[in-house]
Amino acid sequence: MKRPPMFLRLRVHGEKTRPRCWLPLFLLLPLILLILIILSPLILVVIIFLRLSGQGRRQLRVARVAFGMLCSISGIRAAFDLLCSTRGFCVDVSGRNERVHISVI
Repeated sequence: MKRPPMFLRLRVHGEKTRPRCWLPLFLLLPLILLILIILSPLILVVIIFLRLSGQGRRQLRVARVAFGMLCSISGIRAAFDLLCSTRGFCVDVSGRNERVHISVI
């Protein structure tokens, strides 16, 4: 059985400081939902503007198909599988004086 990742670990190595951050990923979902609720009036205004200008037909079709796919059982299963596959994902970026390491645990 696949399990979703629990933490995001962020480390920044600089010349003077070495801050570390452990972020529980289950805390991000309410934050993302809150941002989506706050931005929903802006998204609605953009959709209406695109629709009135004549450029919104294609974007609305794409949004309708994407929304339908995400609301289907197979879409939810695919999104969950994608989330579970991020476990063990690491990004390591190095520069001359700094290094950033992000890992999903």
